[in-house]
Amino acid sequence: MRVLAVNGSPRGAAGNTDVLVQAFLSGAREAGAETDTIYLYDKNINHCTGCFACWVKTPGECIHDDDMTDLLPRLREANVVVIASPLYGNMVSGLMKDFMDRTLPLSQPAIEKQEDQYLHPPRYEDGAFRMVLISNAGFPQTHHFDGLRRTFEISTSGPRAGLAGMICCAAGPLLTAPAFGDRVRWYLDATVRAGREVVEAGRISDETQAVLDRSLASNAADYADTVNAYWRSAGAPISDAPPTDATSAADPLEPSGEVITVRDLVSRLPQAFSAGTADGLQAVIQFDIPDEDPGVYHLVIENGTCRAFSGSHARPTTTIHSPADVWLKVCAGELDGAAAFLSGQYRVSGDPALLMRFRNLFSA
Repeated sequence: MRVLAVNGSPRGAAGNTDVLVQAFLSGAREAGAETDTIYLYDKNINHCTGCFACWVKTPGECIHDDDMTDLLPRLREANVVVIASPLYGNMVSGLMKDFMDRTLPLSQPAIEKQEDQYLHPPRYEDGAFRMVLISNAGFPQTHHFDGLRRTFEISTSGPRAGLAGMICCAAGPLLTAPAFGDRVRWYLDATVRAGREVVEAGRISDETQAVLDRSLASNAADYADTVNAYWRSAGAPISDAPPTDATSAADPLEPSGEVITVRDLVSRLPQAFSAGTADGLQAVIQFDIPDEDPGVYHLVIENGTCRAFSGSHARPTTTIHSPADVWLKVCAGELDGAAAFLSGQYRVSGDPALLMRFRNLFSA
């Protein structure tokens, strides 16, 4: 069996889409299939002009002499074709749309009734294949793929076509975020399993599909905060950047004599603040400690200073959600912070990059 993946991401092998594609193909190879990947970003594919010469003047041949001349025969040779694209405007990328448009020579111009539908019949008898859709989006919710899913359901509804499954991954940027490698493994394992199932059974099983229909983002709001923080750090003028002077239900924390609780720790952090590492940083770090009373504290970093407060901030840059003993051990060096995070002992919402700077900011 031959499985051909067509990747329409402008980032090619470096994109989030290809992480999914290669996981699927590895599963297909485990089941004995031959696999190959076409990257459209380095192909020369002209726009379809709608001239219909491939139907009338030169049946089966396009007026354009470009890379589609070589790609169309490879489609005909495949038993399974993976159409892979990031979600652009609730649809495929422009590269993929041009590729899909240019498959017109594989159809005949007549409209014929096939079972209960009127369709264009295929030009070649050997051109039938099953299709798999792979996509990913920056959004944390899966309903953004609804239009794309419906498009592929319709385009594969004829008797000679077949949709073997759809892998639509919400919160796709997490696939290539180094800190999230272990936390997305469950999704990639399901994608590998899907590749095996399509080769062995002709479709993705209901059980595997149910896993693939879940978002990588367990909390959409936290994910959105993190993404917005990233774009702010990249210079995007996002209007809801957290104002560091806006506090609510907050009282200044006086330094404690010893560190027994997270409250004590937060109260002493301004004394350990290394202003030279802040480099103009304007941020709010909030601590949500459920097993302490009141359990919510925050630090305001601005103009080279750091101040500690008890209570919540209106819009923190980063919030650390942790049991008291876990965060005390992390700050004391008794527990590896990255390992504790990846194992789920605490979680972070907002800008994760700020957490990575924590030890330098309070190195004293």
